[in-house]
Amino acid sequence: MVWLISKAQKIYGIRNQVNIEYSNKWFSVLKEDKYYYVSEENSSNGAVVLVVKDADSYVFVKQFRYAVNSEMIEVPRGYGNPGETSIECAIREVKEETGYSIRKENLRKLGAVSPNSAMLTSKIDIFRAEVSGIDEGEVLDIDEVSEVVIVPISELSEWVSSNQITDGFTLSALALDSMNK
Repeated sequence: MVWLISKAQKIYGIRNQVNIEYSNKWFSVLKEDKYYYVSEENSSNGAVVLVVKDADSYVFVKQFRYAVNSEMIEVPRGYGNPGETSIECAIREVKEETGYSIRKENLRKLGAVSPNSAMLTSKIDIFRAEVSGIDEGEVLDIDEVSEVVIVPISELSEWVSSNQITDGFTLSALALDSMNK
């Protein structure tokens, strides 16, 4: 399938003819000249959320990732639903993946990340959310998340330096958080 130049320019700001090489409900593989890249259909309103519990711990999730054939410890994140804002997505994803409820007023945008600008067209908003120990987290989306992982802030550098946390979204969220204090 070939997209007309005007449609590609409107959606992606692309200069040349774009061919759709493959497409499914989550993403499309596009080809422009000799370059291939991926467009994720619902990523523009997706969200990444760094959850801080009681000001002394981070709330992560453990999730099996087929691309790296490993369970990863990472921040809650996900695609937005049609018509949903990235803020609404952040609130929903945290609830689904951790069981914690966050309110809009406890959510602060830290920035955005283009996770792999060589291959992905996506740019995802990153938020910080505060939760209290009054709410106890539990995985609601058992098809995706196997466990909620609480990491004391004082132990975070050891988790990262020992490669227990290597996810790019998670490391980006932590870096943005450290710059927004």
